[in-house]
Amino acid sequence: MPPDTAQRREPFPTFDSSDFSGEGAFYFDLVRLQHRQDIPRGFLHRHNYYHLLWMSRAQGEHLLDFERYDVRDHAVFFLTPGQVHAWRSRVPPDGYVMNISTDFFAQMFPRADDIAKFPFFHPTGGVPVVYLSPEQHGALLPLIQEIEREMQQREVGRFDVVRSYLLILLTRLRRLHPEHDAAAASPAYALLRRYSLLVEEHYLAFGAIRDYAQALGVSERQLNDAVRRASGGTASQMVQARKVLEAKRLLSNTDIAIADVAFRLNFEDPAYFTRFFRRHAGEAPGEFRRRHARLD
Repeated sequence: MPPDTAQRREPFPTFDSSDFSGEGAFYFDLVRLQHRQDIPRGFLHRHNYYHLLWMSRAQGEHLLDFERYDVRDHAVFFLTPGQVHAWRSRVPPDGYVMNISTDFFAQMFPRADDIAKFPFFHPTGGVPVVYLSPEQHGALLPLIQEIEREMQQREVGRFDVVRSYLLILLTRLRRLHPEHDAAAASPAYALLRRYSLLVEEHYLAFGAIRDYAQALGVSERQLNDAVRRASGGTASQMVQARKVLEAKRLLSNTDIAIADVAFRLNFEDPAYFTRFFRRHAGEAPGEFRRRHARLD
């Protein structure tokens, strides 16, 4: 064993596939929370697929990309691939987990504009939870039960039926999302959602805001105006926030040198990266690493 291996933290566990249903190949998966002793997972981990937590009964806390959210009855959480999270419940949880492969998701939403309509699938600036009322929960639960029935019966064409029910479920949850009214009323908000998806995909590849504007088919001024009207911030601030998030993931999940973190995020000067991180995170990279490394 190399001499530095023993001191090196293992990275966060990453789940690449899911097979609760015993299909043998991962495309779409669903399981009841109360049927799994290994859920909730109180340790930080990530998924390489879309992950939906439907909590009929739960009380606790969810740490998602270093932000804390209440876990409570009738909460629905949405995670996109790569997000780091952990959650706990003080009571035995009741509800469902749905794991959606990127292939299945692409079948549902073949265009980026389709995904942009759903504000809970936006890691940059989106709100990843909907807190339902008991009445709303009761009205939507039959859709999940129909999905569960299709998965259990394993009839021909079940994934087509599941995809239809899931799209209905997500559309109705979108209507209940706190950002729905703004999205419906504002063209600027629609452009902001499209921009946030582009930031998630290209925050390291694109060098200037004009690159994003060109990809979106608008002028740089139009993009900045839309982001400012819809969010109160600037287009540059969204890119900066995404870089800070990635820095936090690397600092807490790996032992690579801070200078290497800077280089991975396209900062040529590690000292400048340290100042950048401190300005946005409120502390130096080393301080953040000591506080959050392998937090569980």
